[in-house]
Amino acid sequence: MTTLSVDPRHWHWLGHPWKRDPAPKGLDAISQRARGWWSRRGASRDLRSSAESIVSESERSRDLGESALKSRILEVRDAVVMRHDERSRDAAFALMREAIRRELGLALHPEQMMGAVAMSRGAACEMATGEGKTLTAILPAALWGWSGHGVHVVTVNDYLASRDADISRGVFARLGLDVGVVTQSLPESERREAYARSVTYVSDKQVIFDHLRDRLKTPPAPRLVSHLLEQIDGASSEEPSWPGRVVQRGLFACVVDEADSVLIDEAVTPAIIATDTGDQRASRAEVHHAGAALARSLKEGEDFIVDRRLKRVHLTPAGREALVRMADSLPPFWQGPRRREELVVQAITAQQLFTRDDDYVVVHGKVQIVDPSTGRILDGRQWQLGLHQAVEAKEGVEISEPRRASARTAYQQFFQRYQHLCGMSGTLWEVRHELWSSYDLPVVRIPTHRPIARQQTPDAFFRNEADKFAAVADAVEAHHAAGRPVLIGTRSVAASERMAALLGERSISCSVLNANRETEEAAIIARAGEARAVTVATNMAGRGTDIRIDTRARQAGGLAVLATERHDERRVDRQLFGRSGRQGDPGIAQAFVSLDDALIVRHGLKPLVAITAALPAPAQRAAARALWRQSQWAAGVRAATVRAEVARSDARLEQALRGQSR
Repeated sequence: MTTLSVDPRHWHWLGHPWKRDPAPKGLDAISQRARGWWSRRGASRDLRSSAESIVSESERSRDLGESALKSRILEVRDAVVMRHDERSRDAAFALMREAIRRELGLALHPEQMMGAVAMSRGAACEMATGEGKTLTAILPAALWGWSGHGVHVVTVNDYLASRDADISRGVFARLGLDVGVVTQSLPESERREAYARSVTYVSDKQVIFDHLRDRLKTPPAPRLVSHLLEQIDGASSEEPSWPGRVVQRGLFACVVDEADSVLIDEAVTPAIIATDTGDQRASRAEVHHAGAALARSLKEGEDFIVDRRLKRVHLTPAGREALVRMADSLPPFWQGPRRREELVVQAITAQQLFTRDDDYVVVHGKVQIVDPSTGRILDGRQWQLGLHQAVEAKEGVEISEPRRASARTAYQQFFQRYQHLCGMSGTLWEVRHELWSSYDLPVVRIPTHRPIARQQTPDAFFRNEADKFAAVADAVEAHHAAGRPVLIGTRSVAASERMAALLGERSISCSVLNANRETEEAAIIARAGEARAVTVATNMAGRGTDIRIDTRARQAGGLAVLATERHDERRVDRQLFGRSGRQGDPGIAQAFVSLDDALIVRHGLKPLVAITAALPAPAQRAAARALWRQSQWAAGVRAATVRAEVARSDARLEQALRGQSR
């Protein structure tokens, strides 16, 4: 006789299908923003008094013996599961704070408790660098972990997921919870086990692609009756049915570290699982190499026009005529006007708008995309519609096989599926409206435990990059001589290597952290706070890293952070500057900018650029400030528009397929 049962992990797939709420328009959009303001007020309500009350109650728990504390934890856990009220939550947080103190020797300060309370209310907390976000995340994760449904603590990469899991594992054990961690190298059977734990630490890419792979293993519309009938029919089969192959057990609760990076920056492109199309490699390679050769023979301004602001290429009538003439000597494939022009436009786009060691790197003969917001390699990612192959042809490496999407989801759609969602980061305020409209996440600013002592020096303005880099090198030399550690932030891999070479010419030894040297990250960051240390880094040093300065460095004035240009969004600059002045430490931060910076070239208002260039030095500084504010505003609006379009495109696809898409 066959016994029928349903594994708890399958209820996520067998329940009612998830449906996206349509994006509000007109008065509804205004109402939504007003609700966001009201929700931020609600999430901020009585945070300080609640935190101080929790700290006081926790201090009274210090006298409890180990067995008494354990019994008290079990008692409070049952109360939390049964009642879900603020009184039981505060009692739980007080005991969790004591468990952290006993396990790690660290007592959470009131500001950390404020962050934990706000996140338990479903908010995203802006907490400055060094304020202890890793430990703060333990509290809401444990609170939801007691429900038994599983909690995901999501961060930006495997290194941080493993590090935070190791730090928190002992604390969770004291609270009766176990911890799993999912990384790129983990096999499927161990992934299933990791997701079965009470709390799972995982990067955003791992959790979202595991979800997509699980969707490929399930029927388009799984139902309970079908699942039970499948158990009867397949009782004697050696091959497990779909419920035995999925690794996740649902999307119940999620705590997102570096929430603006995961929920905003990563949302620019949808997550896609693609399979090879099966095209013939030889003929495909010939086509892309021919396209690259044709593109190189055309002249910008005469045969094609490049819009670097919108990253688009347009052929002129003269360019089309030139292609017709050149196609006469090519195989019949090139006689079709539309496919001929599309391939050449892609090739020109690859050559003119995608830059090696900025948009991508070439590692072991393969083109690998670099994440612009973190400076890290996006392993396994490809640009779509033949663009990736066009870049490979440009670089002269082996042409990879194009892929066809098998499953996809926008980041907005994925994270909206969680029943409970909260997050934290050092830079959220600039995207508070978008976090509310996309995820119903109100943003709460948490004050620092100690006043910030970092000196923010006004931007240094230059007409060209050469003068700017020379000035940065002068500043590094001065800070180095004074005994301060220096962190130099660059926008691209190429800029980091160029800066390192310039410092080498001045006999200043430095460490370089970029997408070509990811394996050295932990060691480089560990040394970056030592007196007289010089580190040149892309945005990799701006997320999840905690640079601790030594005593000599503190006496010399702390860490000096020098940005070689402003980024598209102000919060990315704040992430970099936040490496300095953590927890009341001294520090210095300054940006060096020039008129040929990528931000100005792509987003600067041309009349304002011309005015800034023409003005004398005293008035030029004021115009430069206005120009950079305008450029960052324009870049931010464009990025938000792209993210909204990705979400709309995903919604249209889902509606067209009536919810049956992968």
